[in-house]
Amino acid sequence: MSRVAIIGAGNLGAYLGTQLKAAGHDVFFCVRRNPPSALRFENSPVWHFPYFFRHPPAADIVLMTVKTYDTPGALPWLAHLCKDNQPVAVIQNGVGQGERISPYRAIPVLCYVYVEAQNGVYHAFLPKHAHFTIPSQSTCNPFADLFANTNIEVEREGAFHTAAWRKLLHNCVSNPLTAIAGRGLEILQEEKYLELAQAILAEAFPIAQADGARVRATEVNKILTVLSSYPQGTRTSMLQDFERGKRSEIDVLNGAVIEIGKKYGLATSVNEQVVQMLNERWNELAEAKKLAAAAGAGSSNGRRIPPKSGTPKSFPKPAARKI
Repeated sequence: MSRVAIIGAGNLGAYLGTQLKAAGHDVFFCVRRNPPSALRFENSPVWHFPYFFRHPPAADIVLMTVKTYDTPGALPWLAHLCKDNQPVAVIQNGVGQGERISPYRAIPVLCYVYVEAQNGVYHAFLPKHAHFTIPSQSTCNPFADLFANTNIEVEREGAFHTAAWRKLLHNCVSNPLTAIAGRGLEILQEEKYLELAQAILAEAFPIAQADGARVRATEVNKILTVLSSYPQGTRTSMLQDFERGKRSEIDVLNGAVIEIGKKYGLATSVNEQVVQMLNERWNELAEAKKLAAAAGAGSSNGRRIPPKSGTPKSFPKPAARKI
């Protein structure tokens, strides 16, 4: 069994922690603020973990689960955890995960599990394919070995850059559109959201190809089929972040598509419009929260009141293009 340090006690960290502890590993968390006193998933026992605010012990492997924008603030943990060049699994969105923690020994990981928490209870929406994807190199074995005696499937991928782009393409649809709509992935059953998803992907695929990803435009339907296969009510991390008033990761999703597209001189107008729509939705929610606070709305015990779902007043009208 391994001693596992998890940086970040959010939804993904909670999922990994409970799964690994159930498998017999010694798990602890590195956090910056007081975590929940216990972690409980549906139909599972309550789990308790040690937490460290500073000076954690060394670990056999580290799992980096914080949002990408929190990575710089999490790097000081690695000085304590990786004194002997222990591997760090970087389980984050976007492409180029390993570069974010240089010079530490990185294992880039793609995650396909959606996790949400309501009333202190976590629920995991599991994919119908592998839960995680890692590069096929033997240096990535420490992450896969953690799950050898679990039901979690870790896929090894020789063309990891392509796999990372495929995951990015998934996220460029699922995350911003659910956050804009204020509803789960079932929105892709609606024509207006489906058309917008197709437009996002049609624009992003040439950018992925220019960046060296071996993806084909014929994969658009496959991506939308995968996203539609999740149970109704599956809420993405960006949707949950919006509901909690937290910053989104749009910069490493559609924002990254825009940045890379401009690097190669390719069109990015649809993704730019999606980012604009997302920002407008964020501003609407922020203004509604201010008005509610001013009017004394909400409960006296400080419970979070989820924002109402919203439908954009208009959608981008992209130029016709073949996909």
